[in-house]
Amino acid sequence: MTRGKTWPHRLMAGLLCMTAGGAFAGTACTQVPLQANGHYDFASHLKPAPGAYGSTMWQSRGLCYADGTPWIERKYGTDQDAPYDQRYEMYRSNALPKKQALPLIIWAHPSGPSQVMIEGNARPDETSPLMEKLVVPAVHAGFAFMSIQFRHPRASQSVDPRKFDPQVPHTDIAQAVQWVRSRAADLGVDPDNIFLLGQSRGSLALLNAFMPDQIDRSRPDWHAQSSKPRAVFVVQAQTSYEHVELRDTFVMPQATVPVPPYTQPGFDYRAYLDRNDPPFIAPGSALAALDLTDPPFWMRYERAPTDHGNLAVVPLGTRVAPEGKDPMKEGVCYEPRAVDYPGLTDSGCFDEHHPNFGAALAARFLSLNPSAQQRAAVGVQYGPRRVGQAQLDKVSNHFYDDYTCFFIQNLTPAGAVLRAQAVPASQSPACRITDHPWPPASL
Repeated sequence: MTRGKTWPHRLMAGLLCMTAGGAFAGTACTQVPLQANGHYDFASHLKPAPGAYGSTMWQSRGLCYADGTPWIERKYGTDQDAPYDQRYEMYRSNALPKKQALPLIIWAHPSGPSQVMIEGNARPDETSPLMEKLVVPAVHAGFAFMSIQFRHPRASQSVDPRKFDPQVPHTDIAQAVQWVRSRAADLGVDPDNIFLLGQSRGSLALLNAFMPDQIDRSRPDWHAQSSKPRAVFVVQAQTSYEHVELRDTFVMPQATVPVPPYTQPGFDYRAYLDRNDPPFIAPGSALAALDLTDPPFWMRYERAPTDHGNLAVVPLGTRVAPEGKDPMKEGVCYEPRAVDYPGLTDSGCFDEHHPNFGAALAARFLSLNPSAQQRAAVGVQYGPRRVGQAQLDKVSNHFYDDYTCFFIQNLTPAGAVLRAQAVPASQSPACRITDHPWPPASL
């Protein structure tokens, strides 16, 4: 194998440049010890989910995966650092034995919502958008669901620029897959049917799915397991974190239209990136890593690309990060309102979730000459190109419509049997994701 080696109402905007908060920040996750019989007693950590979900599923919270490694990063929406670690919570139907093997969906969050899927929802009349859109459909479709905390090279940084760490790893999601496989019997998981789901910051799952398998048979326990999932579904994805690829593939050399007082005519955005983009050590590129041995992927964006044939865009916006600031973290570009800057209407302002990332990955995939079967297993869907803010919010509200269908169609035969044993045929979703129009025509 040759390697070149994103919530509704605008929560996703800039999610890569913000960071995750969590109810458990500041407390160490719980390591489940090995029992005398050689197994891990995860079942003892399962309890009915709180509130409206308690009658339908088990929940576990605050447990460690992999090595439980801790780190420090900016807490979402603040100018303060907070401690985090490799922790997870898990959900599964409480109508099933706690160790009955089920296919598993691992969720990699955007920056606002952390691994905690229910945040203070303890009363039966309360619901959680994350639970309703992600967990409930998964459990009802016969999957277990796991939400993880994970490091991200750009996001997992201290507020203090003097503490910049160029070597923040980008492999935590892959490690979660490996760790789950090593404890599959105790968790009640089918190790051959593990799927990745992510948004914005969590679209790092694409890179983790496409990078070389992290298996290391020379090391004990979870390191000796494969890191490859069966399939990956992401929304508002950034497919490259590599500076040169980001600059040369997606950014036109100069912005030729001024946006006073924020930029001047001929502002050299590439030179600006070269001066200010932090020197990450191999942050990774799903574009470069993708080949035809990789798992199927499905992507959704809230708007359509500016031009499928020309991926570069004019990086104009209402503000540019000050010198010395991380442009990806401080917000290089937010699309200006046409009423304020009529000359920039539909300019293709570049941001961290630009649909041209999806167009680039689709083009890369097609350039590999996939078979008809491989083409049918991959998809990139877009919302409308020109819509108002309210319409974009409606589009993003449907990001995860029928997402479980994509995973169902990528189950192994044995995994399909396990899922069918967990879900009566009358309750199984009607799956048509390969021809499912998106976003809904009613928007």
